[in-house]
Amino acid sequence: MMMKLITTFMSILFLSFVSAGLGQVKAAFPVSIEGSRGMIESYQARAELKMARSTDFCRGYTMPKLSGSWQCRPSAKGKVKCASKFICKHINKSFSRVSESRRLTNELKKTGRSSSSFTMIVGKKPLRNPSKYRYVEQINNKRSQLRASEKQAIRTKIKRRTEKLKEEMTEYDEFAQLEKELAIETKPTTASQRKDSVDQLSSNALAEDRRQLEENQELIAPFRMEREKSNTSNEEIIRIKKREDMTPIDRRFQILSFSGAMARIQDNNASSVATADFAWTPRWQFGEKWALRGRLGGHFISAEIVDGEDSETFLVYDLAGDLEWFPFLGSGFYLNGGLGVQSWTSTTGGAFSTVSLGGGYLFDFNKAKIVDRVFFSYTSVGNEAANTELKVGIGVSF
Repeated sequence: MMMKLITTFMSILFLSFVSAGLGQVKAAFPVSIEGSRGMIESYQARAELKMARSTDFCRGYTMPKLSGSWQCRPSAKGKVKCASKFICKHINKSFSRVSESRRLTNELKKTGRSSSSFTMIVGKKPLRNPSKYRYVEQINNKRSQLRASEKQAIRTKIKRRTEKLKEEMTEYDEFAQLEKELAIETKPTTASQRKDSVDQLSSNALAEDRRQLEENQELIAPFRMEREKSNTSNEEIIRIKKREDMTPIDRRFQILSFSGAMARIQDNNASSVATADFAWTPRWQFGEKWALRGRLGGHFISAEIVDGEDSETFLVYDLAGDLEWFPFLGSGFYLNGGLGVQSWTSTTGGAFSTVSLGGGYLFDFNKAKIVDRVFFSYTSVGNEAANTELKVGIGVSF
């Protein structure tokens, strides 16, 4: 009885192994290759030889065998793609790795073995072989990490875009709240309509700024206004730039400054003569209210130098320095006083000291340009005739 049970158990176990082996033998898997059209037969034989020598896809006493024929079709320029199926078949006397290797080697000799590479894809996972696939797990882990980092980057980008949209919507909502506070009668609007309203307000503000700029060009005389269209919309962009034809001018030092005046000259005998006076008058502004102006000029006069002699006409040179005081900030009115020396070129000659007082008005150079001032002055000459000079004139500068 016991022997019968053991025999039955062994029979069942043997049948289960056989059925498992048969199930594995019947399992078919696809293989595809792709290569040059003229060498496709060589690639097919090489693919079959690789599968015959491989131990990665069939277990135990089985090896891959071609099931059916290769099905080919054109794939790319000058290339052909072929596909077929392999099954795991039991090794026997007429079908083994040695016999298949010999058969396929002889076939390659007939068709001509090609050394060029071709693409081969096996549609079945290889059997796990730790010695051959020891890096598979590391590669999978690295791929998982890369996928995770890509997902995180996408999440970060989505988060930033969401925050930006929230800020924009907050601005639109604040605008709607402002409308309510101003008691403006409004109707329900969408986000796009609110955006259009904001854009319209910006356009109106831009138009108002442009109008004010056009009305106040004199306030920005050293600058010029440029208009251009935006590249992304129909809005007009206004830029204020310095004019290329104007350069900054430092008015603290005025070297090219000159004056011309009508002068009335008198002496202690009540004799008087009128003449024209011209001078070079360089100026230095050393404070908000103070400036120093030099004077180098002259005028012709006709006078009786020696009693009983005829009158002489001669040139009088004038060298002096004046201190200018501006009592009112922002105004051009000023008072001046100074000392100097006059040199007379008459027959008797002589050099005499002078004291002068006066005043005038200094114009804004950016508006008046060349004519920069009008003035009057009273000068006392320290000679025997006690001459006095009263001048009224204008000044120019460049």
